Amino acid sequence: MSKLRRIFKFIDVPSLVPSIFVSLIHFRLSIDVQPYANEAFQRWFDTGERVSGSLAVLNSINALLSIPIPTVWFASHPSQPLPTEWWIYTAINSIFWGGFLYTLYKVSNWLFRRWNLI
Repeated sequence: MSKLRRIFKFIDVPSLVPSIFVSLIHFRLSIDVQPYANEAFQRWFDTGERVSGSLAVLNSINALLSIPIPTVWFASHPSQPLPTEWWIYTAINSIFWGGFLYTLYKVSNWLFRRWNLI
């Protein structure tokens, strides 16, 4: 029972809930942006023509959402559905984004308590 209490003491619910929301929002945005970015990437790959306008903005958003794993590498041709690997790596990226927010909150909370700012 004491191990369970230690685990619950380490997990901070007020920081966990926003982290879960960030993960879910990231996953949804990735699902919405990736097919269009994949299409633009395929057009660039086939013709050598750089994207411009709104497709360039979508590629930039996709590049930001694809940190730390560039998921466009795991997407297939735009005429085919997205493969299972893409879904897995997108979920891992979303978990990393939520975990980063959680870690950032925990570290800042620890620093504020250490410097007696709270």
